[in-house]
Amino acid sequence: CLSSLTSLQSKCESNGATVSTAGMAVGMHVTAMDQLGPRCDQRMLTDTHAQELRLDATEPVEIVLLSDDRSQQARQIVMERGRLSKPMARAGRMIQCQERMEAGSDSLPLKRTPTHSPLQEFQAWMLRRLLSLVPLISWVRALSWSTVRADVIAGLTVGVMVIPQSMSYASIAGLPYIYGMYAACLPTFVYAIFGQSRQLAVGPVAMVSLIVGDGLQSEHDPEERVRLAVLTAAVMGVMQVVATILRMGFLVSFLGHPVISGFTSAAAIIIGLSQLKHMLGIHLAKSQFVHITIASIAENAHHVVKQPMTLLLGVSSLIFLVCARRASRKYKRLSMLGPMAPLICCVSATLLLWLCNPLRDDFDVKYVGGIPSGMFPISVNWVFSDIPKVLPTAMSACLIGYMESIAIGKNLAAKHGYELDAGQELLALGLSNLLGAMFSCYPVTGSFSRSAVNSATGAVSQLAGLVTAVVMLCTLLFLTPLFYYLPKFVLGAIVISSVAPLVAYGEAIRLWKVKKQDFLLWIVAFICTLFLGVLTGIALAVGLSLVIVIYESALPQIMILWRIPGTTIYRNIKQESCGAFVPHVFIARIGSSMYFANASFIKDMLLAYVADLQEVNSTEYLVLEMSSVVSVDSTAVHVLMDVVTDFRSRGVQIAFAMVGNRLERTFKKAELFGFVGERWFFPTVHDAVVGCLRHQQSKRNRLRSNSSILSAADLQGISEGSVAAEIDLEAALSSDHSHDAFEVQENPVHLDNEIGLSNDIHHSCTVIFINMTQDVPMIMSEITGIFQRRLLTVCRANIEAMGDSDNGLDQHVGLRRANHVYHVRSLESGGKLQEQEQRLVKADLQDLLDKYLGARPEL
Repeated sequence: CLSSLTSLQSKCESNGATVSTAGMAVGMHVTAMDQLGPRCDQRMLTDTHAQELRLDATEPVEIVLLSDDRSQQARQIVMERGRLSKPMARAGRMIQCQERMEAGSDSLPLKRTPTHSPLQEFQAWMLRRLLSLVPLISWVRALSWSTVRADVIAGLTVGVMVIPQSMSYASIAGLPYIYGMYAACLPTFVYAIFGQSRQLAVGPVAMVSLIVGDGLQSEHDPEERVRLAVLTAAVMGVMQVVATILRMGFLVSFLGHPVISGFTSAAAIIIGLSQLKHMLGIHLAKSQFVHITIASIAENAHHVVKQPMTLLLGVSSLIFLVCARRASRKYKRLSMLGPMAPLICCVSATLLLWLCNPLRDDFDVKYVGGIPSGMFPISVNWVFSDIPKVLPTAMSACLIGYMESIAIGKNLAAKHGYELDAGQELLALGLSNLLGAMFSCYPVTGSFSRSAVNSATGAVSQLAGLVTAVVMLCTLLFLTPLFYYLPKFVLGAIVISSVAPLVAYGEAIRLWKVKKQDFLLWIVAFICTLFLGVLTGIALAVGLSLVIVIYESALPQIMILWRIPGTTIYRNIKQESCGAFVPHVFIARIGSSMYFANASFIKDMLLAYVADLQEVNSTEYLVLEMSSVVSVDSTAVHVLMDVVTDFRSRGVQIAFAMVGNRLERTFKKAELFGFVGERWFFPTVHDAVVGCLRHQQSKRNRLRSNSSILSAADLQGISEGSVAAEIDLEAALSSDHSHDAFEVQENPVHLDNEIGLSNDIHHSCTVIFINMTQDVPMIMSEITGIFQRRLLTVCRANIEAMGDSDNGLDQHVGLRRANHVYHVRSLESGGKLQEQEQRLVKADLQDLLDKYLGARPEL
């Protein structure tokens, strides 16, 4: 039992102490010692320092305000960020501002601070733009000897790693090996100039290579295939640059994680299967369909039995690569073994094949052969009439490439503590592809494996990328003859070991546990990509993601709220199991903005809810909580008017609560305020409920004072809360032309004797609310006695007497009221109260209130 509980209970038991009326007026606050919260770093709570970090239960925590000047500065910064996120609206405001300045230039002179001339201001603006567009200028000035040394080591490591990888990825794209090396050189250099990520390694990757190979598989001429691949890079670069200008990078957000994970896993399997021909030493029919590849392997399996040497060497290489990666992660001394393993494997296998002639002659182990050396050739002879051929491939590569790159870049930026501008990254990738396409490069993007190695080996700036490009350039100029005897099984093993971690079967298992719907999306994307092809899989993945967005937007959640007894808190009925509805008042929260696609659905759902509750709790007032509704369009405004008209014809009034400023402006422009009536708009849900109850009381009073209008049968119906009688009442009162007929008096509204429990308000305690219309002295000792009997510990308690501010009396009931709030835990479970415990405690407390205040009839 906590020390605060022990102290509280000992005072109540031994001394018979009671909380005086004056003490209840100011309140009593008992707090548990552990207030650090569930997100506190557990390393802080060591045995040595635990006592020092404990919060004093009686120590007050003060809520202070930021100064007015700094608050206004923060407000301006936040509003400016909001304006930047909407380029079209910002452009409109700039045009309006320019027009106003031109219109007022003759009559009102502009006030300028004569500190800078227009030329100096323009130069400063150009400098800022240049620094943002060319990050090279910023990071070069920050270089030091230590950063240069770290970047050179990281760049050399990645440069050595990318040589065999680029050749392998070129084979996936169906291109000669040299074009993979071209793509690993110039785009890396361009990104180091324009990119912001300090550790991102740009170049050929397996996923984009697969998309290019799949999109160009119908082209059998090698030279034509190369030309189309280079054109694809150019179109992809133009797309990315245009997307940067139009700020369209947000479109990647529409791709759901389960869909992309399923697509990536299937694509990794397709890539791995495509490399089995090098591992097995056989010829396989090139296909994007996994079942065709598997069938081709089965047909040619007898060749593997006759010549098993290639399979043996390939499996050995794959085992070495996998073991090297695991060893580098497990043992710190072997951290360089993982990045160097592909090069070690290539060098060893090349030497083996060069020295051992029988492997080439007798066992027919295939090798790379001659690779041209020299600078990458210029290739600007693009045939624009071929753009429609490569457009689907370029769009797919652009989408997947940017998504992959920005995911890696942001992860590395968060890890190393700097910010990354997604727009600038999109521009850097676009320029890398566009300029690379001028020099025989096929599409590139950020690489998972090489970026991880770049980060792990200590890259500090983009200089590491420049070093990698230099290593690749030297390789192209001087070292290509060394790759003549490089075995193809090594390249296949490198690709398989690289893409194997991308098969996220663990993610599928997690999605099954978390949400079955996401698991289904993962399975659909996975199967469609495997059996329908990569481009078709991407199209279906994008389609599925858009369907999810449209479905969630067109069918928004409508949350039904009820009140926690003893409070003015209104919660979702799915969150709170111990709430209560207000008689004849139905409260609904609209879960999203309203527009033409979902407005009718919202109207239909509200009508259905009201109809379903007709027998249990007939609705006279409908309160719409609008805090989640950020905007509405004209269609939604018309639908809201129809809702108001329809419900009023049924005798149901509509009240709006928590309407934001933006929404309020739209309502006023659409004249919805005048149509509904300003008195039906309230700042909070509780104010709306109070307004509805006062209106209901005014109607009852008006009915009684105008008994000549209605018959005795109607009066009986009103007393029973009949909606039909309410309709008659509205019709009768509307026939009266007196504007005072609907004058709503500001009658006092107070809570009844109520007991409420909530497991949702506090993260570790059950909160018990007790509201009493009359304060009962010494009742707290009996309440704590109930808690003791039910094995509950009190972590916090707050007792407040309520009434008129001058004399402490409620002017309506003539007595002082009281409100008790207790945060309790169960000693049996050590946490929140279970459902059975809640029922027992509530029953005991209700009996206690009935004993002192009398039982109230149930509605």
